[in-house]
Amino acid sequence: MDTSNDFRIRLAEKGVEELENSLSNIRLQRRKELVKEISGLKSEIQILKYSYMPFRDLAEYESTIRISKVAESALERVMEAERDFHQINSRFWLDYLSSLPSLLGRGDIERAYEAVRYFSGKIVSTTEMGENLWLCSFDCGFKMEIVTNSKEFRAGTEAVVSFLPPRQFGNAVSEGMFVSARIGKMGELTHDEILSIGESLGEVEAVILNVI
Repeated sequence: MDTSNDFRIRLAEKGVEELENSLSNIRLQRRKELVKEISGLKSEIQILKYSYMPFRDLAEYESTIRISKVAESALERVMEAERDFHQINSRFWLDYLSSLPSLLGRGDIERAYEAVRYFSGKIVSTTEMGENLWLCSFDCGFKMEIVTNSKEFRAGTEAVVSFLPPRQFGNAVSEGMFVSARIGKMGELTHDEILSIGESLGEVEAVILNVI
């Protein structure tokens, strides 16, 4: 198993780098201790990277579980911080690291778009931001804010969102990207459901490859 080039492990590596920066810029008590704890996960990720284990076994490996638990604990603390770009960015990457067991549990993957999570739900509201941009409130069992330049996505519309590193648009932060697909459910997509809409995920793949 070529774990050294796996997209999920490469994203986990990127996540620690992003967290070292973002966690240093949010208002949180004992944040230096938190940054140190997250930085300590680098060695655990290196163990995964060069393990060459089957991915479903790696999903249950002690280093994977430790990464997940440390990230989950840190995420609880970060949720208490003031919402700004650094807090949202920290939330994303901590969520990614905490989800690593389930992501690796997908087994072998061939495409970068298989390395992230997707959610199906409904657009609750849409606010025009100007310059052909709209800010959408998206409900998939929890709320996300998505910025789009497409008129296709309007209040009341069912949609699928790829959960990606946040991007800032003026005063708004987009927590993901709409994809041109529909899945008749509310909540997270399974790996099989992601594969079923693979033809619509080229732009998502481009974003991921640019991140790593």
